[in-house]
Amino acid sequence: MRALVGRYDHVTGLPNRRQFVEHLDELAQLQTPNLLMLITLTDARQYNEMLRALGIAFCEDLVRAALTRLQRLVEPDQTVFHVSLLSFALTLPVDDPRAIPPLAQEIATAFGDTLTIDAIPVRIHVGVGLLPYNPQTAPAEALRAVLVAAQDSRLIASHVAFYDHKTDAAHLRAFRILADLPRAIASDDQLSLHYQPRINLQTDRCHAVEALLRWNHPELGPISPAEFVPLAEQTALITPLTDWVTQRAMAQNRLFRDAGHALRVSINASPANLSELGFHDVLLHRCDMAGLDPDHIELEFTEGMLATNTGRAIAQLDHLRTAGVDVALDDFGSGYSNLSNLSNIPADVLKIDQSLVRPLVQAGDDDFLLRQVLAIAQGMGFRVCAEGIESAYAFAHLRELGCQEGQGYFMARPMPADRLLDWLDARH
Repeated sequence: MRALVGRYDHVTGLPNRRQFVEHLDELAQLQTPNLLMLITLTDARQYNEMLRALGIAFCEDLVRAALTRLQRLVEPDQTVFHVSLLSFALTLPVDDPRAIPPLAQEIATAFGDTLTIDAIPVRIHVGVGLLPYNPQTAPAEALRAVLVAAQDSRLIASHVAFYDHKTDAAHLRAFRILADLPRAIASDDQLSLHYQPRINLQTDRCHAVEALLRWNHPELGPISPAEFVPLAEQTALITPLTDWVTQRAMAQNRLFRDAGHALRVSINASPANLSELGFHDVLLHRCDMAGLDPDHIELEFTEGMLATNTGRAIAQLDHLRTAGVDVALDDFGSGYSNLSNLSNIPADVLKIDQSLVRPLVQAGDDDFLLRQVLAIAQGMGFRVCAEGIESAYAFAHLRELGCQEGQGYFMARPMPADRLLDWLDARH
């Protein structure tokens, strides 16, 4: 009995991951080609939603029902291993390890139908990953690779995919970025802020700057915030990262003001930030510690943030506005925008997404949507800032339309603080 302890899964009774690793070691002694197949029942998000709504017993019944369906498809002598909470694995002797076996597509097709658990129909999102087995590959690495293939398979119609080293390289890069980000936050020479001027289109005066994060990794080189910020938002790292930006942007704005430039600094907030209890208090405390008044800063957020935690997000934005902080709705018109919600959004500034502005190069360029968004926003009392101004025509046309503010390469690119000071001094 002692030999069986820890070798079988308690939910399904199947041989577990430990036995699967031993099975791969045995395959390594054979000369016949084999294919690893991993079936993942669903993604973690759907499973967690079912767990909260229906409980652990229901989810265990779901796994057992999925196994019953799977076992109808495999040969009676085929061993199925339960290698993780939501994953089953097996190996197939094949003639061509690069060809998709019929069984893989049969499994994906069979799980296209719902499973019924306690009279509740459930549609799960099965992925089937395939990997030609290489005896030189460590079992743990082989399992990781075939899991990557199963995750990738959910992105294609067949729900069956071979391991692809290119997509895996992207996964590994993402992991490397997240693993290295804490060190970057703690260091003095990796993260930095650049500042892009915001211009009053009617007076041509620079009255604000947006703080934009930059990361120069010691080995990977420059990493775009469009790559690492969304990754950080999926983890607890977004909190110290935003705090790093907040403290340094505010301290720099104090220096701008001491140098005679009365600027407002704009800081981007993540959905995760506004879902944190007390975020507004921390922001105001940082402002006070930097020697700034609340109206010396602006907080930018995207409309999609409100879908994350509407009540708390709106309450914190309202609190900040009451304290004197300007609030800006960023990237409006980029695809998510919901005009019916606009009147309920606690913001002072609406920033029109650059996709509506960049096409303005010469007279006659289509500006219909831009005009409508501008009219609605101004009619509702927002100050409007157009992003992505890259031509003299766009600048002049937006000014004629009555747009109050603008940002874009035509006026100034993002730049380090010292270059911004030189740029500001040159304008006076």
